[in-house]
Amino acid sequence: MLEPFVGTGWWPAVSTVAGLLAEWEMTDEAVALLRPLADTGHRKAVRELARLLAGQGHIDQVVAVLGPRSADQSLASELVELTVGCGRDAEIAALLPAVGVGATDPFESRVTDTWDTVPLHAALLERQGRIDEAAALLGRHVHVDGRMYADHAEQLARLLARHGRETELRAFTVEGGEEYALSVLTEFLEERGRIPEAVALLQGPAGTGNPHAAFHLAELLARHGRHDEAVEVLRPVAESAGGDSDWIIHLLCRIIVDAGRADDALAYVDDYFARHDGSRHEQALARAYALKRCGRAAEADAELAPFARLDEDLLHDGTVRGGAPAVRSRGGSRC
Repeated sequence: MLEPFVGTGWWPAVSTVAGLLAEWEMTDEAVALLRPLADTGHRKAVRELARLLAGQGHIDQVVAVLGPRSADQSLASELVELTVGCGRDAEIAALLPAVGVGATDPFESRVTDTWDTVPLHAALLERQGRIDEAAALLGRHVHVDGRMYADHAEQLARLLARHGRETELRAFTVEGGEEYALSVLTEFLEERGRIPEAVALLQGPAGTGNPHAAFHLAELLARHGRHDEAVEVLRPVAESAGGDSDWIIHLLCRIIVDAGRADDALAYVDDYFARHDGSRHEQALARAYALKRCGRAAEADAELAPFARLDEDLLHDGTVRGGAPAVRSRGGSRC
């Protein structure tokens, strides 16, 4: 059925058939199918071909396919990922575009047409054991032209943690990478059983109103059975988060339910939405989340049923156009 479409080079058909061939362990046939399209420069075909070749251990061919195309950010990332452990990191680094002057935004063509190669070069340096150079490269590019690059900050923090550089990681929490370094340092301490230190580390920023620090502190406390303390950390945050409190409320409900107090979680939701004159739909979503968390799926479905009917009626009447929901979406919350 798909052969006529494959013959035209239509990518969805080629991709589907190549995937089936690979699934049936007919990898050579899949490679042969993808290669002509990849040779034309089709990005997705190049990527899929490289992955198949890597799976067969043909790293020379992976480099031959991806190396000449490493100016493409997606394919350069693929090249770095597929060559882990192959001992060719210096060679791969030489194939990548050099680090430019500062980090760049690929979506801002008026600023620059180049892209941010810092994370890839730092990863390759780390793989070669050149930890100081990797850390220095990332450190120079955490703040560029008054702008903070979160990916660089998190990568630097995790690099320092992986190599046990606690002193540098602690310094980074106060030298421009606070939010990212703080969470990584907390994980670092927890993994080593230093729970009181991890708690103390987060209590400061959580106490000054940082909602993300409070979120991580509550999760940490809950993981170690200190559910009541976790709830007390989160309650004031939910009250001060305004209209963007859903992620805090969900965590509160999860912690209360996990402590075996599902009815208390439901009561908290009802009290919160009554005091804040919140949306009935959002209240039902929060209640349904708590009910599902404790295994009461039928009750959760019953909570949401009236709103499913409302959405269907609006769609039928034409009030909602293009399939957009009539009630504000719950997507996009940070946590």
